[in-house]
Amino acid sequence: MTGPRGVQHEGRSTAFPADKIVRAQCVLHPGEDVRAAYEQLVTEMGISGAEVIREALRVLHERETRRKARAARKQAMEAMPQAG
Repeated sequence: MTGPRGVQHEGRSTAFPADKIVRAQCVLHPGEDVRAAYEQLVTEMGISGAEVIREALRVLHERETRRKARAARKQAMEAMPQAG
């Protein structure tokens, strides 16, 4: 039986050997909102489905990087002693 959707499985999801290919798989079932978005992007952008997923990963990574940077700045500001 599979685990809950979106949960990272230790040992399988945390080890990425640098010299091995990573094959990310995602099944999009009929009726899922993300499937409609995927189909629309592939059609309108005229690129492959794999490239749509690559671009989504880039955008998600950039967003998460910015979120972490904001959180670190906020934490640093809160840690600074109040002036005057």
